[in-house]
Amino acid sequence: MSFQFITNNEQLAAYCLQIANSPAIALDTEFVRTRTFYPHLGLLQVFDSHIAALIDPLAITDWQDFIAILNNPKIEKYLHSCSEDIEVLQHQFNCIPTPIIDSQILASFLDNPLSSGYASLVKKYLNVDLDKSETRTDWLKRPLTDKQYEYAINDVIFLLPLMEKLKAQLITNHWLEAAYQECQLLTGRKAIITNPEDAYLTIKNNWQLKGKSLGALKKLAYWRYDIAKTQDIALNFVIHEEVLWKIARYFPTSLAELEKLGMKGKEIRLYGQKVLAILTEPLPAVPAIKRVNTYPNYKQISEQLKQATQTIAVQTGLNPDLLLSRKLINNYVKWQAEHKGEEPEIISGWRRPLFEKYVL
Repeated sequence: MSFQFITNNEQLAAYCLQIANSPAIALDTEFVRTRTFYPHLGLLQVFDSHIAALIDPLAITDWQDFIAILNNPKIEKYLHSCSEDIEVLQHQFNCIPTPIIDSQILASFLDNPLSSGYASLVKKYLNVDLDKSETRTDWLKRPLTDKQYEYAINDVIFLLPLMEKLKAQLITNHWLEAAYQECQLLTGRKAIITNPEDAYLTIKNNWQLKGKSLGALKKLAYWRYDIAKTQDIALNFVIHEEVLWKIARYFPTSLAELEKLGMKGKEIRLYGQKVLAILTEPLPAVPAIKRVNTYPNYKQISEQLKQATQTIAVQTGLNPDLLLSRKLINNYVKWQAEHKGEEPEIISGWRRPLFEKYVL
């Protein structure tokens, strides 16, 4: 299929005018993120069933009209496995497209694996074989090759007909509304911005630390997050989280001790003195981290939910992994024990009528 290659503000404005009244567009991003905190956008692909376009973000400075398309609630945005795309678009344009409809989620309501790949779904539903050999392309490098163009445009031109197939089947079996709700849930989760004060909560085995060690981990994680974000460095390329945990646990007092705990030479040169200084500062009092599996009746509730899920899966034909995940179990147990916060997903939205007789 032919496509437009958009490389300046005027071309982008004209293209946005052409697609402004489309009921839906297929959307994809190509980006690079190896050692950086933020994903770096290398290419945008858009298709509205009439006009396909590859948009070069390295050459464009005025995104106003395109952002208006992303924010237009009358235009559905079709993506596949959209979590990373949302992060890219949020960083690049300071917005999350609305509404987002994810083909991977829709497919999961049709007895497909939760992590179904785009190529496998295109093959299954459209009988088209896609070449995925350019997956690891450096999308920031110019010029791009014809093969890279083809790879990129295929990610959207087959997405529209794929979505129509998926939606038609979901209408037939009455799961389309639930699938749309699940897409909204995903978008809502991705819209939550990490509070640097809570960065320590993502560190593996944080629950093993208590008292001043946990306070040290909180301060170190906050500092590492700030460095990574400010300098656009991936968190573990500042200091690996395992090393950060060891520093909080053992309280080294010299650069030599930092090295013994796993800090590398360059990290010590750049950050060693700062890390040691943080350990000598007043540390915050941090409540011990309560693991969710220590809540009352966690094992019993977990088993009950799993058994209910198997029953519901047989009754509905839905994938058990779609119905229930470890995260959903944990959120429900924590909510039930603490009696605060929004109702967990198991007893809200499309899952509620399926699970309520088992849990309420």
